Amino acid sequence: MATRPWSFVMTAVSVTGAAAYAYFLVHVFDPLLYVLTLAGVVLLHAAANVLNDYYDTVRGVDVAGAPTTLYRQHPIIAGIMSPRQVRDYGVALLTAGLGCAMIIAAIRQLLVVFLALIGVVLLFTYSGPPGLKYRALGELGVFLSWGVFMWVGTFYVLTGNLSFLAAVAGIPVGLLVAAVLTANNLRDIEFDLSRGAKTFVALIGRSKGLYFYAGEIFSAYISLATLALMGVVPVSSLLAFMTFPQAYKLLRVFKAKIPEAADPMTAALVRSFGALYTVGMLMGAFLK
Repeated sequence: MATRPWSFVMTAVSVTGAAAYAYFLVHVFDPLLYVLTLAGVVLLHAAANVLNDYYDTVRGVDVAGAPTTLYRQHPIIAGIMSPRQVRDYGVALLTAGLGCAMIIAAIRQLLVVFLALIGVVLLFTYSGPPGLKYRALGELGVFLSWGVFMWVGTFYVLTGNLSFLAAVAGIPVGLLVAAVLTANNLRDIEFDLSRGAKTFVALIGRSKGLYFYAGEIFSAYISLATLALMGVVPVSSLLAFMTFPQAYKLLRVFKAKIPEAADPMTAALVRSFGALYTVGMLMGAFLK
């Protein structure tokens, strides 16, 4: 539970979406490479979650009664693990994720390891030094991870080619995953300020933060429509617009009151959107 497995759906959406896009563009798919990529990226994501708990605790941000401890068992605050155990567990997950990258590199090229190391850098700098999440840059780091590098990396692993189009196709998903972090920060805004954590929404305030959150979600649908209009993704990808009522309902809930489970609720939208986005791209591949 310390790895927060509910969040892995976002990683599965990015990796699977990128794999579907590779199949749409060049009709290539390797089940072994897909599974290795998914396993490696999930392990790195798990490491990020665990190390985030470690760094937030040693920085004094995560304490008893903190919002994050109200909807889940925090491994350190709940007394389940010591800070050192959490740190070592995070490093072990990180090592396992890089191990998957090494296996893939033996099949492809060492560039896979370089791409994985970029992910590791984003992982450490998010809550570790210099602490992107504390410098109002958390959303940018999340967008780059889930909307750019996971898509480019997965596309490269499956096809052997780097593609700018893969990064562009990941924009809608990257925006929604960034919104998950914004949802978390909106819920924690008063507490974060009291602990000296300067997230982006903490700096701009709750009212503007809600507009920013809505902007991320609406931009995901706008960017999808634009990509389909430009022919970057198939028209059938617009199937993801079926989730718009879910997004609208979510925004109404947030406007009334930020729920304690703000981030898992937003992640549920990512799951629905991502699933239909992937199905739409596969439909486009078969029609093509």
